[in-house]
Amino acid sequence: MSLISLVDVRKDFGIRTLFDGLTLHIGERERLGLIGPNGAGKSTLMRVLAGLEPTGGGSRRVLPQARIVLVSQEPEMDPERTVLEQVFADSGEKMQLLRRYTEVSEALASAHERGEDDGPLLAELGQLNGRMDQSQAWGLEQQIREVLQRLGIGDTQRRVGDLSGGYRKRLALAAALVADPDVLLLDEPTNHLDADCIQWLQGYLQRFSGSLVLITHDRYVLDQVTNRIVEVDRGEARNYSGNYAYYLARKAEEEAAAAASEAKFKGVLRRELEWLKRGPKARSTKQKARIQRIEAMQEAPKRQTKGDLSLTSNQRRLGKRAIEAEDVLVWASAEAQSSGQTPLLRDFSYDFSPEDRIGIIGPNGSGKSTLLDLIAGRREPQGGRVELGSTVKLAYFDQHSHTVLDQIDAAGRERKVIDVVKEAASTVEVDGSTLSASQLLERFLFPPAQQHQPVSKLSGGERRRLHLCRLLIEAPNVLLLDEPTNDLDVQTLTVLEDFLEDFRGCVVVVSHDRYFLDRTVDRLFSFEDGQLQRFEGNYSSYLERQSSNRPAAVTPEPAPSKPDPEPKAKPAKARRRSFKENRELEQLDTNLPLWEARKDELESLLATGGSDYAALEVLSEELSTLLQTIATGEERWLELSEMPG
Repeated sequence: MSLISLVDVRKDFGIRTLFDGLTLHIGERERLGLIGPNGAGKSTLMRVLAGLEPTGGGSRRVLPQARIVLVSQEPEMDPERTVLEQVFADSGEKMQLLRRYTEVSEALASAHERGEDDGPLLAELGQLNGRMDQSQAWGLEQQIREVLQRLGIGDTQRRVGDLSGGYRKRLALAAALVADPDVLLLDEPTNHLDADCIQWLQGYLQRFSGSLVLITHDRYVLDQVTNRIVEVDRGEARNYSGNYAYYLARKAEEEAAAAASEAKFKGVLRRELEWLKRGPKARSTKQKARIQRIEAMQEAPKRQTKGDLSLTSNQRRLGKRAIEAEDVLVWASAEAQSSGQTPLLRDFSYDFSPEDRIGIIGPNGSGKSTLLDLIAGRREPQGGRVELGSTVKLAYFDQHSHTVLDQIDAAGRERKVIDVVKEAASTVEVDGSTLSASQLLERFLFPPAQQHQPVSKLSGGERRRLHLCRLLIEAPNVLLLDEPTNDLDVQTLTVLEDFLEDFRGCVVVVSHDRYFLDRTVDRLFSFEDGQLQRFEGNYSSYLERQSSNRPAAVTPEPAPSKPDPEPKAKPAKARRRSFKENRELEQLDTNLPLWEARKDELESLLATGGSDYAALEVLSEELSTLLQTIATGEERWLELSEMPG
């Protein structure tokens, strides 16, 4: 049974169509992950599902009495409410009962103190008591306390209007979780959460009894929580029954099949054109029909492929000295220093090398962004020094980078996307070629039609991508990245990770994205009580080490039991690789890099195109076969490498 159904829905903004003929059903206990490039319309689709955005066509059907709660990227709240009032704002039946029970209890106590008649209040309290027993609402208060505590929400009497954007997002998430809706719609819920909060949220969503629709860049959460992926791209919604890992496997198969199909189509068209060039006499009905078919094939819209985002850029040479920090001391504010509070950071000394890949982790408010601000020169330390090398060209991609893209230029006109890039460089050298600003933007997945749109028309994720483009074409050799995964789509993140692997310079990353840290850093600094503790390895290694260092929980000794009549069989030893399997593993070690190199070569040849369709067909078939060979080879390599030698 579907709780929400969208049938043949259309949504467009002026000349831009987000989706057309889109059909989507949300069933009971659904665990749906919504993915797609920035600007594809994921957030808009969420608002349509929630009933907050009208459809331009088609229909939206909702099961009567189904409770739907949306947590958007920038939640709208009443600034005059307290935190606690906001938590109760979207309350369900249980929460309403608990709230009324609390109010009546307090009124009863006041009436008793004043000596007033408390009979009606006692009667209502008795009714509420029975209803709460029936609905099992007594455990709700403890649940609310746990959610607020886990999300770092302490003072429940603060005004919503006094809260930061990150705090408001956590508050909206808390209110949605305790409301226990039938359908929970979450748009980037892990933004502004630290690693511990994300881990807890993942477990909570796995236990959630209602239906869930999730937009997130956190691929670990996406993989562990969802059982269905819907990809929104170019006006379509494609369904994949499985988690994120399953989606990736299916997507690779589809792309290989599509490449082969495209090559086959080109082959048929080439043969038909050759027949036409021979000058057939269009006398018979059959010949006329064949000519019409050729014309239709020529006019048929070409298969639209996703752009290949390339972040390759020129890089300035970085000397031996990148960043030098010595005895750094900093407080959160002058007031914190004067009142004797613990500093955010003290006694920090480290020489950042040109090849460093460093991740900065710690709870929210511990000082991670402050450290990046110190390095960037946006802030001065109260003690010690931070100095940059003479050859450093620094780029700072912070959490609010999209806000620096002013929508109005100096002349008071709306600023266009291409203007942002041209201000930095009209051309750029990439891989030995000169690219115009327009060509560079195409590499960053901004098609020509979008390049001349106002910046104000871009989504939050698209603005982040545009700012990233602007930073990287300036050829930095030191990158400071503060929560770079926020608001970026998975495709852009994957390419950014690939870019950082090849980046010849110093990278310092503040992130709560576990997947991103695992791929991009090999050293961590963790904020612990105002000091930075150093750990070698990526984030998964750090978690393993932390887990192994925790004291084991004390468990009661089991009662003595009778000895087994027969000794238990010892576990079988893992089978060692045979001589033949060792040879096979060595061959795979040699062949896999060669196959990958040939794959890159084939993709490059196909990308350049050309008019020799017969040759293109052969190359496409070879690529399809090679992709299957690589997949099989990698699977076998993993199997053999896990066996003892």
